[in-house]
Amino acid sequence: MNRLTAFCQSLRTPDPFFNISYALMLPMMLLLPYTTFFMWPIGIALTALWIGQWNWHEKWENFKANDGIPYGFFLLCICLVPLLGFINSENMPIAWRTLECHLWFFITPLIFLTSSTKLWSQRHVNTLIILFSASEIGMLLFFAARGIHMTAATGDISYMFDSMFCKPYHHAYIALYATFVYTLVFYYLTTHSHNISTLGKALLLLTEVFLAACIFCVYSRAGILTFLIIHLVMCGYAVYRNPSRWKFFFGILILVFALFATLIAKSPNNRFTQTAITLHQRDNDNRTPDARLIIWQAAWDGAIENMPWGVGTGDGHEVIVEKYHENGYWKQSNHPFNAHNQLLSALLTNGILGLLLTTLYLITPLCTGIKHRDILLLALFLLLFFNCMVECMFDRRAGVDFFAIMIPLFILRANLLKETPKQ
Repeated sequence: MNRLTAFCQSLRTPDPFFNISYALMLPMMLLLPYTTFFMWPIGIALTALWIGQWNWHEKWENFKANDGIPYGFFLLCICLVPLLGFINSENMPIAWRTLECHLWFFITPLIFLTSSTKLWSQRHVNTLIILFSASEIGMLLFFAARGIHMTAATGDISYMFDSMFCKPYHHAYIALYATFVYTLVFYYLTTHSHNISTLGKALLLLTEVFLAACIFCVYSRAGILTFLIIHLVMCGYAVYRNPSRWKFFFGILILVFALFATLIAKSPNNRFTQTAITLHQRDNDNRTPDARLIIWQAAWDGAIENMPWGVGTGDGHEVIVEKYHENGYWKQSNHPFNAHNQLLSALLTNGILGLLLTTLYLITPLCTGIKHRDILLLALFLLLFFNCMVECMFDRRAGVDFFAIMIPLFILRANLLKETPKQ
């Protein structure tokens, strides 16, 4: 109890507004993997506290010092473009929902990047990151326990795979969160191995194995491929930091790839080796094994026909369904999915301007990561880029809230490391 009290005291600062704001961020990070229901009340409270400080000149100076100008400009545009798309949008409920999602891109940079680095410390940032990681691991432990129990009770192994494993959550986002936590643990093992006890290393390695197993069980194809790419990059980073241990990290790399290849080959429902269904084939009785090809073609056709301004913020789904009908995919028209590609969705709904600004936003963590030589910002870029190629990350709060919070938080972390390299 004394240690907990001392730890809480170490997070206090002379600024009461900051202390209250930070206290609100703690449940925000804990709840982020589970639900977005409480995000707006927390966001409104954080915004009210931010306005209540009323120190606009100091906020502006902090914003500039924290690399906020280029990032904030792109985010402001990301918020304004859907608003402009209201002009030619007919489906207003979806348009409003899209704008509501995008507003988080505007709120979180103001909260994180206008704060003084004299108030923030590495302990503040690390505590938020640890809370998110612990929350995600707790969720995966629940999924694993439930899957094992249901498999033992019914004899049906499908409870350990795909959407049955992570029900009711979308498997792509669970894989995204798990891969990010895997990256954080790998980074910590690589950069702080000299400060970790043997028992601690064993527990962290066991955590890595568990996370990798859960990513496979979630069985998102994009999630598995992204995980393998991230793992390759992190192994390269580990070798860069510890050249003498290249054989060890190379062995881990080969082991992970071989394990996943074996598991995929032995999987009862191998989605990787299913026959690809071409766009010219008609399948009016059954849903095709890879519907993304059909969705992408429909979204692309709709985007080309509505250049350069797009169809409007809320009308992308209707246009995709129309293209299904034109191409003869009647079965798919009963499943009004989004474009399943964020760049394609931006081009379809908000035209060339939407595509340009979305692309600029995607490369923001890449540019900042290169500037600060921060591998975690580069990992965030890879996660953002590859997931946006197969999902509309900005159409769901599960994607928007994660990246809207993590990118400015890790930009702030990079600036803190620059000012205090010894920490």
